[in-house]
Amino acid sequence: MMKPVGRILDQCLNLRAGEQFLVLADTENLRIGRMFALAGQERGAETIFLTYSPRTRHGDELPRIIAEAMKAADVIVAPTKFSVNHTSARKAASDAGARLIFFPGCQEEMFLDGALDIDFEEQAKIIARLSEILENGESVHVTSHDGRTDLKIDIRGRHAVPQNGICHEPGTISPPPCIETAVSPVEYTTEGVAMIDGALAPGGEVLHPFQIRFEKGRIVEIDTSGPDGTKLDRLLKSYDDDNIYAHVELGFGLNPNARIGRGIELEDEGEFGTIHLGIGNGITFGSSIRAKGHLDLVIRHPIVTIDGKTVLKDRELDL
Repeated sequence: MMKPVGRILDQCLNLRAGEQFLVLADTENLRIGRMFALAGQERGAETIFLTYSPRTRHGDELPRIIAEAMKAADVIVAPTKFSVNHTSARKAASDAGARLIFFPGCQEEMFLDGALDIDFEEQAKIIARLSEILENGESVHVTSHDGRTDLKIDIRGRHAVPQNGICHEPGTISPPPCIETAVSPVEYTTEGVAMIDGALAPGGEVLHPFQIRFEKGRIVEIDTSGPDGTKLDRLLKSYDDDNIYAHVELGFGLNPNARIGRGIELEDEGEFGTIHLGIGNGITFGSSIRAKGHLDLVIRHPIVTIDGKTVLKDRELDL
């Protein structure tokens, strides 16, 4: 496990001696946190290890003392049960220049199954090309061979958010093994239907695909005839927040070693050739929509067209 830990610190974060290095692990990930702390000390970084009780869901705000520590850090690693990404604390740390790798849904298996054994710099080239297309794009059309997905997404004026695992510049973030690029749609414009057949993040692999419908950028209908659609419906209602239904992200999974179904959330989102529809809190993707949490709905075999050009089909990119 120390091999991928070292790769994260060296290749992804370029951790240097003397830097203020914060390891932020909840109590369910203490062993992984200690490994990162040990590796940071070995590299001569000023290493601080903080722990806290797990939050209840992605996007829950962190204790104030931890938020203040994050703003003071040069480099942060966060192996946690729930994501620190969709929080004001993370945004403030990034604005202050911290470089951050976060692992929501962290499990030891992800350090052992090969998902982190990739050439991050090589994948970054692919991510950069797709990000440029998204950056300059205006309209996205997502369909499928069976016709059960037909979704139109307006991305005019939106900036791509590449998460390639390389965080060498101040303020950069990434959640490996979910290697991806993403873009936020114009608020309340997404229209159409999507067949969710990959995974719910959080929630795990979808074994009984179900369809959802968007109108004016919000989910207005979920097929609850099967267990996975019912699971999503109940989960969204539990937030008691209308904005949790808002579409705030279109993400492309780009990790060739990630696999849906291993029980690891970051791999569910990151499998190469898939896309995910992020709903809920979108402030970290450039959206003005705030919500109590963020969820990702994964589609296994999408056909994605940007401004009339097909860029993803049959799990292959054409860039």
